[in-house]
Order: sequence, then C-alpha cells, then structure tokens
Amino acid sequence: MKIKLLFATLLFVFATASVAASETDYLARMAMESEIKTIAVVANVKKMSCNADGTFTRVTFKRVHAVSSFTPKTFVGACKVMDYRWQKRRPGTVYFKPRKGQKVYVTITTNGGAITSYTLLTPQLEAVIKKSPERLAYSKGRASILPHDE
Repeated sequence: MKIKLLFATLLFVFATASVAASETDYLARMAMESEIKTIAVVANVKKMSCNADGTFTRVTFKRVHAVSSFTPKTFVGACKVMDYRWQKRRPGTVYFKPRKGQKVYVTITTNGGAITSYTLLTPQLEAVIKKSPERLAYSKGRASILPHDE
C-alpha cells in the first residue's frame, strides 16, 4: 500500500509539475495518454495531507461507462484541492474540487495515479463520450467537445 501511495504521489508530482509555456500541452497529452478514461460517480473523497499549496486528496470512483478498456469497476485517483483560505495556488498546478456523488468524466494516469482531467458531466458531453469520444479535447485539466468534421 505504501508503494502505491508513493507511486501515486510521484505521478501526481509529474502531472502537476510546472513546465512553463508548454504546460497546457503537457497536461493535455497526459489526459490523452491516461490509462483510465471513463464516466464515473465519485464514491469517496479522502484528504491525505494538507500543505500550503493545497490538499493532496485521494478520490475513489465507481465506473458508469468506460471509454478505455480495462477500466476497473472502482478505481482511485489523486489530485490537489484548495480547501482553506490560507492555502496559496502554485502557478502551473491544476486543482480539482471532487465531491461525493458527482457524476464526472475523469481521466487518470493509472489506477491509484494522478487525475489528469476532471469534468462535471453535462447531457451533451455524456452523449459525445458515448457516441464519439474521439471528439474530446483536453486543456487545463478539463475535457471539452471539438466541433464536428463535416
């Protein structure tokens, strides 16, 4: 378990590392290359450690509709959350705000790894994810829909 936590922490650090101008491209690439891409419901949110640059949080999800193969029924991802006024945002870090019961589209490097995108689900986004997930684009930790090619 300690090795998994260390692995998740290292992946999170790499995913949120400041990469100056190419950071948006780096985060988008991380989301596109993530092993887990799925519509899920947040089952549990657990604060792991609280620091000046945010709270390291472990989020447990229940799969609703998997886009990528081999997505487990339940899986875990880690992210940073701004919980307190005394915490200061670190430039280049993407923060999420997971809440138990939220239905989201999430991408995670691997089970137990860093959350690379976290997007609240809308009916339009859900339809695109189920019918043509290749139309998804990622930027700053969020998924969006690309226009149709006609």
